[in-house]
Amino acid sequence: MKRKPLLIGLCLLSTFSACKKSTPVPQDTGKDLVLTAVEQQKVGADNAFALKLFKTISAGNTDNSNLFFSPLSVSFALAMADNGANGQTLTDINNVMNFNGFTQDQVNSYYNKLITELPQLDPNTTLKIANSIWYQQNFTVLPQFSQTNTNYYKAKVQSADFSSSATKDMINAWVSGQTNGKIPTIVDQIPSNVIMYLINAIYFKSTWNEKFNVADTRQRSFYLANGSTVQTDFMSASIHLKVCNDSQTAVVELPYSNSKYSMVIAMPINGNSLQSLSSNLDSVKWQTWMSKLSSIKGDIILPKFKFSYSRLLNNDLISLGMGSAFSDAADFTRINADGGGVNIDRVTHKAFIEVNEDGTEAAAVTSVSIGVTTAAPVYIPIDHPFLFAIREMKSGLILFTGIINNPLSTGSN
Repeated sequence: MKRKPLLIGLCLLSTFSACKKSTPVPQDTGKDLVLTAVEQQKVGADNAFALKLFKTISAGNTDNSNLFFSPLSVSFALAMADNGANGQTLTDINNVMNFNGFTQDQVNSYYNKLITELPQLDPNTTLKIANSIWYQQNFTVLPQFSQTNTNYYKAKVQSADFSSSATKDMINAWVSGQTNGKIPTIVDQIPSNVIMYLINAIYFKSTWNEKFNVADTRQRSFYLANGSTVQTDFMSASIHLKVCNDSQTAVVELPYSNSKYSMVIAMPINGNSLQSLSSNLDSVKWQTWMSKLSSIKGDIILPKFKFSYSRLLNNDLISLGMGSAFSDAADFTRINADGGGVNIDRVTHKAFIEVNEDGTEAAAVTSVSIGVTTAAPVYIPIDHPFLFAIREMKSGLILFTGIINNPLSTGSN
């Protein structure tokens, strides 16, 4: 019979005591992400975009499969495209991306700070953020567009023969290299109408602040949305973490090395569904959870999981209000020296994540292809579908987010 968590105050209580205590990773120097007031406001805007895109994507996840993507990667890729947009197209991208209220220089400077400083926060965490722009060799690009994305986004800008298969291989080799081989390809073939790719790649690898002991990992039941169960490996530990809950959701935050980054897990309770939780999630609810997190020492069990995810984001972005960028009326006259005549053809996203006793490894790539127009010790069993996010702890910036419906599902590349 399924054991249901018992809510006591801010946390879930039980008498589980089989977990061995783990030793915290020694704290060393590291750095803090220091943001101006405007930059912290931009974090809030980025998280609002992250959550509305998550809501849109999860609404279409009708088969209860796993889901994982990096809203930060999407933001980097579309911010580069934004530097080439004009008119209504610029307005629509800014509305969807929550760039309104910020000057273009503030947006570019903010992402420049992230790409420069996020990778330096923790010596025990590997975080790589890389951007590139590839364009057809006979397509003329305005110097200002290239210069802005090179200066602020550290973008590799390169012309190539898009009719040659070697160009596809070269782009994919760059993607694979930036993600440590976790995402080997982003371009299957280059369509004849595509004249540019704007690509962001993010790679993350970090250890838990307090690791799980491999000897404590054992098979347990994970309860699926349809009421059935699967047997899978659960990690267990008695560690320091943060928790909060309301009547519908239990929220747990597990810090990575030096508490620079963390994984936040939100699991529906008291008979509530993950679908309902996801459909009602917004930046207000998210911020309420984050503000109520309270530090405790608790016993937690968490399933190991590893999977890949891919999605074409066109319809998601169009439904959020970016339709003009994909239409024949798109205005990217700050890209093309000939005065425009191009639009966004596809926004493709691929992601990978593995969570085990040591920590987490995650990667994501977003490709924007431009085409010519045509408290007390607690027991927290994370044993049924949940959503999760990886965030930078000081600013709260969300790097990745996803859903686990079945920890045994491996997805597809």
